[in-house]
Amino acid sequence: MDEIISQFNFDFNNLSPTLVILDILITSFIFFKIYVMLRQSKGLQLIIGVGFFYVLGLIASYFQLELLDWLISNIKPALVFVIIILLQPELRRNLTELTKIRFINYFIIKPSIELDEIIESVKLMSMEKTGSIIVFAKDISLKSIIEQSVQVDAVISSSLILTIFKKNSVLHDGAIIIEQNRIASASSYLPMSNSLGNSALGARHRSALGLAEETDAVVLVTSEETGEISICQDGNLIHPVKIFELKNQLLKFLKEKKSNKK
Repeated sequence: MDEIISQFNFDFNNLSPTLVILDILITSFIFFKIYVMLRQSKGLQLIIGVGFFYVLGLIASYFQLELLDWLISNIKPALVFVIIILLQPELRRNLTELTKIRFINYFIIKPSIELDEIIESVKLMSMEKTGSIIVFAKDISLKSIIEQSVQVDAVISSSLILTIFKKNSVLHDGAIIIEQNRIASASSYLPMSNSLGNSALGARHRSALGLAEETDAVVLVTSEETGEISICQDGNLIHPVKIFELKNQLLKFLKEKKSNKK
């Protein structure tokens, strides 16, 4: 017991006040993120269970209960792997969220998006007049929308996109959101824009423009009525877009920063 308590004795005498405050802030932030992650998942119950074993181990060691102490000592190493395996989805999601912090973004090489697969699917949907909305998330997080959608977390492929937007399919309505070069969600519902007034453009274009007005996302739309392709970015609607221009337009908009216009 004394050995464990001694591990929590910190010597701050040789550090400047600024470094001490920075150390405390960083540590507090890490513990806060862990707490939020556990609270939003089943991890809290898991940690309570693991904590119970550790407390039981301390009691066994203190009172010299040799058999129980031996049992807990042999179980402890396996508990680490149990936590990692059971919390893998939460860990991956939260590490992804961590990369969206603007300061950290400067040090991360972002994966390039598989545009060829997307353009192939858009070409076919345009020819067949299949309505679709494809959202490319950038720096501004779309977590709140993704969490209220159907979670997909799949590799980008033309066949999957065509399956999602197939007429009369369960996921046909709404948008798919592409984040970190993966299809993060489907059947995602976006905020509507009032900027189109009495325009003949329908709900898909209004919701695509609504998201482009509120975030830095690039939104690609195919019309169910005409098959025409549109792009919404930075509060602007580019309509129609020719298929041979689509890749260059997307590459351009995905690199651009959102302007601060009112």
